[in-house]
Amino acid sequence: MGSWITPTAYLLGIGWFFATSIILGLVLGKWADSITGLEPLFTLVGIMLGLAVAIYGGARMLLPFMRRLGDEPSEKR
Repeated sequence: MGSWITPTAYLLGIGWFFATSIILGLVLGKWADSITGLEPLFTLVGIMLGLAVAIYGGARMLLPFMRRLGDEPSEKR
């Protein structure tokens, strides 16, 4: 029964990392726009940086997971 719980929790953590990175980039970009008055510029830069961090960090988190998943012997039914 417990064989699906660990991968699910790991993937949920990666999903939260993606969401947090992008939303944090958006919020910081909106904040910088409100200070500088350059309305869409920093919002777009923040989203792009958040997306870049999410992709880079997500790949670094997923690669060991995928390697470990590939090393496990498959179950015979």
